[in-house]
Amino acid sequence: MYYEVKLSVEKEVPCKPSKAGATACELKQVNEHYICECENALEAYYKANELYNNKCEVYSITASKIKEIVNTKTEDKPFFKATIVDIYIDDAGEEKEQKSAVLVCATDVKEATKIMEDYLKQGYNMGMIGINRTKILDLI
Repeated sequence: MYYEVKLSVEKEVPCKPSKAGATACELKQVNEHYICECENALEAYYKANELYNNKCEVYSITASKIKEIVNTKTEDKPFFKATIVDIYIDDAGEEKEQKSAVLVCATDVKEATKIMEDYLKQGYNMGMIGINRTKILDLI
């Protein structure tokens, strides 16, 4: 199961040159959003704290609606969340729809859409109904 973890950590912001030529860096509280695959929220909490050697504040852990991560995350590409709909026939013979979400790592929406089109060709009766960039930084 996937859990979404939000945390706050103190980081140095990029240095800005001053008029005197010196660079001034400052520490700033930054909020970050991660996804992790674990058995429960407590395990997600520990994974998030390990990321910053217990020097962060985990302020939110929620069970994610993400069902799968389609491809491997790379440093230079963000995650996009694709909402897909699975169309099936129930026991009573009626057509039903079930929505779910998957993550895909891509440079932009165009590339993410292409990856998702290939993913949906797996033989399932699914369609994509939306795709957007997320704030999720990485899988931990």
